[in-house]
Amino acid sequence: MCGRYALTTPENLAEKFGFEPLVDTRIVPRFNIAPTQGVPVVIGQDARRFLVPMQWGFQPGWMKADPKRPPPINARAESLLERPMFKGSVANRRCLIPADGFYEWMAVPGQKAKQPMYIRLKDGGLFGFAGLYTGHPDGDDTSCAIVTTAANDVLAPIHHRMPVILDHDAEGEWLDASNTDAVAALAALRPIPADRMVAYPVSRLVSSARNEGPELIEPLSDDPADADPDAPAQAGLFDD
Repeated sequence: MCGRYALTTPENLAEKFGFEPLVDTRIVPRFNIAPTQGVPVVIGQDARRFLVPMQWGFQPGWMKADPKRPPPINARAESLLERPMFKGSVANRRCLIPADGFYEWMAVPGQKAKQPMYIRLKDGGLFGFAGLYTGHPDGDDTSCAIVTTAANDVLAPIHHRMPVILDHDAEGEWLDASNTDAVAALAALRPIPADRMVAYPVSRLVSSARNEGPELIEPLSDDPADADPDAPAQAGLFDD
């Protein structure tokens, strides 16, 4: 799954993804992006790419808001064509959700609270999660979900699921709006090799969506305050 992520170098977005802003939106570095928040998303239209703001949490127009059942933030790659909620978006509403790292919570023997882990590429660069969206790109009702797949060797000891991170060629295939064949589109979902990723423990401060700042992605120190056993384990996270 993917319930929190970071976008710490937004100044490099245009160079990395080659888009045109659809609206004039200033993007600031963020170290603790949580469900229901607004996020920048890259879409493809007429052989061009655009950056648009969306809400993280897939909520089609027909879906009634229910505080007891939040809109899904993740969509399983293996069952995308089996779920009516996502099937149409696989054909014509695919997107990239830019990030440069994400978090997962790992169970630790003998500890009540799970240990947050930060996962990124070894080179620390930007990447795109495979995503799906609903709504009209230039409207205010657009929302998105991150596609997940089985964990690779880096994530497997932490969690059994992970977000699909697309390599450069797969990004173009996934965004190709001329390809409306849902089955063919799924061929782009090739997870990035595990040897390009790294994971390390970070402060439990990230477990609260209220916390923000570069200290959240710093490797865990020996400071006992970082290991507060009473800290919430997974505040604000929803399984896919």
